Amino acid sequence: MDTTTLVSDLTENGQRIVEQLPQGGFEVTAAFWLKKAEDGQWYFYIVSPLAEIEKKGNAQSRLFTIIRQMPEPHWINPLEVRLIGPNHPLAKEVFAIRDRVPGPKERPIRWNGWIHGTVSFEGAYIYPLPAMASS
Repeated sequence: MDTTTLVSDLTENGQRIVEQLPQGGFEVTAAFWLKKAEDGQWYFYIVSPLAEIEKKGNAQSRLFTIIRQMPEPHWINPLEVRLIGPNHPLAKEVFAIRDRVPGPKERPIRWNGWIHGTVSFEGAYIYPLPAMASS
């Protein structure tokens, strides 16, 4: 993936994954792309309570199984996917951003740069959750 711009194909692929995971029994409380300033790389984060309830390896295995079973076309490099729980500091930061941005919650949020602890981020793309996942 281009290290400067998050291309629309990947944001669309991420949206498809966000919509499909709950249908596969994988609860999602947030999903977002995040670009770390240190390496300029975008990473796709899935926030799920399963990351805290199940052993992390089991939850990741379930996540990747559902993604692999999805109909094509979609492609997100598994090395770019991060699974975290709702209590993870990044998840809490994204919840706070999502809560304070005005306007409809059905639209994605593009967020430019912030510093969280000792890590600096150049940007984020935060997905709205499907109605069944956010209720």
